[in-house]
Amino acid sequence: MLTRQLRIEEVPLARDAHTGAASGGYAAWLNTGREGFHQQPATADQVEQMFQAHEVDARVLTGVYDDSLPADWVDPLVPVATYASFAKTLNVGASLVPAHLVTMVTVRPTHRRRGILRELMTGDLARAKAAGYPVAALTASEATIYGRFGFGRVTEQQTLHLDVRGDVRFHAAASGSVLQVPPHVLGTVAGPVFEAFHASRRGSVGRQEAYLRHATARWGQEGPDPDPKLRAAVYLDPAGEIQGYVTYVFAGWDSKPLTLNVRDLVATTEVARREIFRFLSSVDLIERISHPFAAADDPLGWALEDPSRVSYTGREHCLWVRVLDVPAAFAAREYRGSGTFTLRVADPQGLVAGSYAFAIRDGRAKVTELDEDGPADFSCGAVALGPLLLGACGIGDLVSAGLLEPAERALPAEPAALSELLDLPGVPHAINGF
Repeated sequence: MLTRQLRIEEVPLARDAHTGAASGGYAAWLNTGREGFHQQPATADQVEQMFQAHEVDARVLTGVYDDSLPADWVDPLVPVATYASFAKTLNVGASLVPAHLVTMVTVRPTHRRRGILRELMTGDLARAKAAGYPVAALTASEATIYGRFGFGRVTEQQTLHLDVRGDVRFHAAASGSVLQVPPHVLGTVAGPVFEAFHASRRGSVGRQEAYLRHATARWGQEGPDPDPKLRAAVYLDPAGEIQGYVTYVFAGWDSKPLTLNVRDLVATTEVARREIFRFLSSVDLIERISHPFAAADDPLGWALEDPSRVSYTGREHCLWVRVLDVPAAFAAREYRGSGTFTLRVADPQGLVAGSYAFAIRDGRAKVTELDEDGPADFSCGAVALGPLLLGACGIGDLVSAGLLEPAERALPAEPAALSELLDLPGVPHAINGF
């Protein structure tokens, strides 16, 4: 419980009645959040750009205010903590489910260890569950913060580097064509291409408005200012249909090796992705292509005659998922074959605590919450539900890690039988943060 001097308030997405500019409360909230991520204060134009994007996303903004601070030193509109949420969808394998996305979480160092984050997070997750969201998700800058709130790591990302010195040879013959276009052309292309990718890739999470503005060069990498350096291209399949796009910038003549940095690459098929890399590898005067948000099992090396051209750096966690409704979330998941099991979930927040019966038939499941906590085949904490839902790793890995525990009465073969039902090929992958 917060002290009386600290109050939590929603920050309205409102404009000043006289100037028409974003309200002072919004600007103060935005700049406090930017300070938490070590960014410069936004200019008036940048505030307006961010305001417009947040309106499109229908974000719910929350601030925590300390009334004990001296008003002659500290603007009362400036919060000591920020928090935001908005709604998109998450691909859990068999279908997309509504997802409550959490972002812009900051607490000033002067107000740490006062229960601010716990108050914000627990209240928000309870409201998201009451609103009917099966899952919540976030991207964490620090991996150790959110497990205590039931978020589990489900995707990883890394930066792929492709050495393009000399002749880069692919096993497959070229297919389709790539057309270089001005970035503004992506205004009508980026959305549909991403939605096609999103519908096909387990672990993908819906994109906010900022991605469209970045793709069309209205926003640069560092903030909401135009990016004149951005270049773009689209991939067309043999039938002339757009199946992917890429945006990229030259890293500059001081980069060693001379590097082309991919800003965004979205492809609806593996062929489209391969052909976009074929195009990038043919750009003159470039020695390396660097692509962030590559999957942990990126297939590009298999497409090349010389796989040693591919290297990786910066592998890290990306998407974290918190299950809020076990029956709804797991009914949207993909399974293998048919079978039954029961799962007991411990949840200190009480959002999904209980026992659940899984009846799987021909790859789909009906999940029922049991009235009483009887004997269960397996047990886990809420933090394990995210990776279990997305198939982020095998059942054997979860058991070995101690995140999923077979019942004491379980036969040795039972984890293997559960693996046959729940283990999925590949790994989930998200190509964007939020």
